[in-house]
Amino acid sequence: MKLITYNLDGWQKELNAALDGLRRIDFTRRLLQKDHTLWKEKDLEISSRLGWLDSPQRMAPLLQDYRRQAEKVRQAGINLLVLLGMGGSSLAPEAISRIIGQVQGWPRLLMLDSTCPAAVRQVAQVAEDRSSRPLFLISSKSGTTSETLSLLNYFYHRQQEIHGPGAGKNFVAITDPGTPLENLAKQLGFSLTVNGFPDVGGRFSALSPFGLFPAVLLGVDLEKFLEPASNSYRLLTREESPHPGLILGSLLGVMARAGRDKLTLLLPAQLRSLGRWLEQLIAESTGKEGKGILPVLENLPVAEESYGQDRLFVFYEPESRPDFFWQERLEKLKKSGWPIIHISINVEELAAHFYLWELATAVAGHFLGLNPFDQPDVELTKKKTRELLATGSPTSPDSSLTSDGEAHLAQQLKSFFEESHRRPEYLALLCFLSPEDNLDVALDNLARQLSEKFRLPCVWNYGPAYLHSTGQLFKGDGGRGKFLGLLNDDPVDLAIPSLPGSPALTASFRQLFQAQALADFAALKEKGREIMHLRFKGRPVETIFRLGEITRNI
Repeated sequence: MKLITYNLDGWQKELNAALDGLRRIDFTRRLLQKDHTLWKEKDLEISSRLGWLDSPQRMAPLLQDYRRQAEKVRQAGINLLVLLGMGGSSLAPEAISRIIGQVQGWPRLLMLDSTCPAAVRQVAQVAEDRSSRPLFLISSKSGTTSETLSLLNYFYHRQQEIHGPGAGKNFVAITDPGTPLENLAKQLGFSLTVNGFPDVGGRFSALSPFGLFPAVLLGVDLEKFLEPASNSYRLLTREESPHPGLILGSLLGVMARAGRDKLTLLLPAQLRSLGRWLEQLIAESTGKEGKGILPVLENLPVAEESYGQDRLFVFYEPESRPDFFWQERLEKLKKSGWPIIHISINVEELAAHFYLWELATAVAGHFLGLNPFDQPDVELTKKKTRELLATGSPTSPDSSLTSDGEAHLAQQLKSFFEESHRRPEYLALLCFLSPEDNLDVALDNLARQLSEKFRLPCVWNYGPAYLHSTGQLFKGDGGRGKFLGLLNDDPVDLAIPSLPGSPALTASFRQLFQAQALADFAALKEKGREIMHLRFKGRPVETIFRLGEITRNI
């Protein structure tokens, strides 16, 4: 792993002082002893959330049994893993799967972290195809995640219709000990329950059972995969020289305090899933108490004149397959004097990069004076979702807009983006749409157009997934963003059945999906954020491209 910096001379004094400060307070020793005072005077579930530090070592006794379970799954003819989970329960396994790639002779991974009925139906069609032999992984640390349990109810009911009383053999639960999901798995006859580590928070769980049990079922050699992370942990314990994670965390923290808190991630296509994992880790950990480091995933190059003085760039480069387009982009940014962190990655060392960023995020939290292990603003949207569902079928408030009438829409958008109590620091697209590759391209393009039009960073992610990721930062960073909600009013719906021990939160996925969207829009307004949302019907890809054209011409 190589970590090189460019154009940081103006901050070098502060960076050196930060590293000296870590040595002076004996940061590494106290970290390994799980000293909560590195972040806060009161131990608000900090010391009990530091189990990720030695997670690579703690996994070692479990690996043989994991491999045995994986062999049983393969010998049973399973060729598809359907992972149902949100945030930290799903993003690391997806990154491992996409970056390492399909292992010949082992199942492939299909991850679902959406309650959009169209997305649920699409996964059901794949899972129930004649060529598929699926195993469903129900992953939730708390065992109470409403999206995950709703998906479990739906897919378990479908499997019951196909396999009868033996449907449970096609399900595995991954959850902490003693959770409602663990009890539910026993009632429903799941083939296996895998326990996580209670002292490892969800977004820090990549190198725990939540990230690694799905990986072993995909054919990943966990001993080999974990070794670079174990070496990274051992390097930390030796305290012989500054660990790369301490250096990176100091960079993030110092630069954020200096106003460079828009961490712009330049990743080639094969590493974009790592970007989504990083987005959750950094945003949810640092976006609170009026502060926040905003990860900006730049999938399409933005005109350089659109960048402000709040940018810090991270350029990720695979050692085996360098991307010449992005290398040219790096050289241009270097010559222009932008501060850059350049990281080379060998895919075989992916676990070490998970560990690097977990440690760096914890260190950045120290410099920002906040607790990186909680998520105090996440509950607000959950509460409002429950309230909306209790009052009946959710509908848009009177202030909602439609995409009918482009001239009117253009004027509304112009007013929204250009009129403000204060200039925002970033724009965010809250996309309650059914995820698909073509839509990704359309949203990347819209984000680029908005960024260039208003000379602000523009981020996007699908709902409800972002509620378990950047949603914390959007509500906790002191009101720095301006938000455009995009809600596809698709009439497609799927019923959510109730199961013994798992009553449905609401009658259908359409109700749940729309309630989550409208609840979060309301939660942002309650927090004083400027938000407008568009509800539209029809083809989302075409609508998003059309919205981009309207935006470009306002």
